[in-house]
Amino acid sequence: MRGRILLSVGSIVVCLLAAEVLLGVVAPQVHRLPDVWMHDARLGWTHRPGAVGRLVTPEFDVVYRIDAAGRRRHESQAGPEAVRVQLYGDSFAEGWGVDVADGLAARLEANLTSPRGVGVTNYGTAGYGTDQEMLLFADAGAPQSPDVVLLLFYANDLWNNFSRRGIGVRRGAKPFFRPGPDGALKLMGTPIPEPEPRAPSLTSRLEERSHLWVLGRKAWARKSPIPPSQMRQFYGGLYGRDPDRYRPVWDLTERLLAEYASLCRQAGAAFVLIYAPAIVQIEADDWRTKRDLHDLTGDYDLSHPNRQLRAIADRHRITLIDLTPTFEAAARDRILFFRDSHWNEAGHRLAGDAVAAALVGQGIAGLSERDG
Repeated sequence: MRGRILLSVGSIVVCLLAAEVLLGVVAPQVHRLPDVWMHDARLGWTHRPGAVGRLVTPEFDVVYRIDAAGRRRHESQAGPEAVRVQLYGDSFAEGWGVDVADGLAARLEANLTSPRGVGVTNYGTAGYGTDQEMLLFADAGAPQSPDVVLLLFYANDLWNNFSRRGIGVRRGAKPFFRPGPDGALKLMGTPIPEPEPRAPSLTSRLEERSHLWVLGRKAWARKSPIPPSQMRQFYGGLYGRDPDRYRPVWDLTERLLAEYASLCRQAGAAFVLIYAPAIVQIEADDWRTKRDLHDLTGDYDLSHPNRQLRAIADRHRITLIDLTPTFEAAARDRILFFRDSHWNEAGHRLAGDAVAAALVGQGIAGLSERDG
């Protein structure tokens, strides 16, 4: 009897190990974040200078290398006299899921030229909103005397700007702005205390290492872990047909963009706002899936963010590059997004080509497109 029990247990263990190996090869499931971010009392978090790690998901496995100045930076051949372009944004600008050489910043530098040369510095940081990006520019970017500042705006920035905590990969406390008695923006929530260190739980370790465990959790949960009411508010602010309800959220974002543009002009830099369309705006199937998953009833207008940003840009004389038409046209014959909603290599390449062409077309900083 004891031998039969041991044989049965051994068979089960072998089967589980075989399933784990097979899943890892055929259908990877684990998510593992690189240890490249650290606490910052003013910004909430920043890249840790000199850090190296791997970002692993079922769709990709890429190396993250952070330079001594805290940036995920590609190899640049730009000299000290080059036109200085700075890119700000969240994980899209940072290059989530792609090698650094395939990211938007590297693609822009490869596409642009001028008699002085062109250097593109990537300040993109996962989880940042417009508020943190503006503070990062004031602290680190403006002292470098940039010629052009590019700000990538993605849908969840609207709620990042309104929230007191991070949304996405970093969920700790963050700085936030609110209008003061005189109407001017007032920075609040700082200094941000360092969170108490926590030892990784067994569950978190399994989610980072066991494909079988993650697959079982998915099958058991079936539904989104985020409450439907929260998701309805998120999508309502972006695409709902009740603009008055979410007016304070959009008003705050407008104030931040206007202030950001003003800071750039004071630093002698051209400020360019780039709208990165959400996957739900480009892929109809993805929108239908999210409506079902989050029980999104009612009427939505997926072009609402585009019109809001265009109106903001017009009111404050901000140059706006809306990538939506470009992505809509290209999505007919190619896939531009990972399933986690970030751009894949083709998406970054398309964005780099489109932004470079727009900068040249508008005569910004005397830039021209590189031949070939």
